Amino acid sequence: MSSDPKFAAGSPRRAALAALAALAVLGAGPALADPADYVFTPYTDIGKWQLAWDAGVAHARDGARAAQQVLSIGGAPAARWFTSVYAAWAAADGGPYALDEWSWTNHVALTSPGAGPADVGLLCELSRPHDRPEGRLGAACGPTLQVDTDQLQFNLDLRLGKHFGAAAPERPQLGYQWQVKGLLAPGLELGAQGFGSLGPWNAWASAAQQEHTLGPAIFVKTDALGGPIRLDAAVLFGLGQGSPRNVLRLRLQHEF
Repeated sequence: MSSDPKFAAGSPRRAALAALAALAVLGAGPALADPADYVFTPYTDIGKWQLAWDAGVAHARDGARAAQQVLSIGGAPAARWFTSVYAAWAAADGGPYALDEWSWTNHVALTSPGAGPADVGLLCELSRPHDRPEGRLGAACGPTLQVDTDQLQFNLDLRLGKHFGAAAPERPQLGYQWQVKGLLAPGLELGAQGFGSLGPWNAWASAAQQEHTLGPAIFVKTDALGGPIRLDAAVLFGLGQGSPRNVLRLRLQHEF
């Protein structure tokens, strides 16, 4: 995935950045966030592949703890197309990890990078939950937006998703994820991330039932081991009673 901002200046881009930031504050994006979720950013290097490990721990307000680990491999086999597959394992309250789901993700770039005020794409995911009462198949889809300025890079991903064949009927859920970051030194960026869910897309849940987390994030890139290694980590804090107290998340990615 792309990491370093392209930093193309211009007032249209700054205007778009402000508009996207407003959307992020209002909330809109992926179906219920998992502890190991990360913010997807457009991948543009054709023929490059990546192996990634994600981990996260969410602490609920009642003291419960949910942990997740994800192992994925993906890349860009053709221009404007990124595809990846992953397996996720979950654990509750310090218990052993168990297989949670398999997933196949695809992203298509709808605009040429840098051609307009925002780079726009479409991200879709199919998942197979291991717990069958959760559903036979999960599907989520939505737009991705990236804006670059002289100092900052901003990403916003919106997603509408649901499980099919679940034990209880489920309406499509609206969620979001966003991040903003700026270059502090070569190979080091600082910023913030946020994740959340608003509930059914056509009838948002009450404020007390919505989930919103945000907090500071750090992004590191090094060329060790013969290829770029990227690390991003964040400490997220919940907003409202429907959100966890805090979430610690980490992503380690090697490109080859």
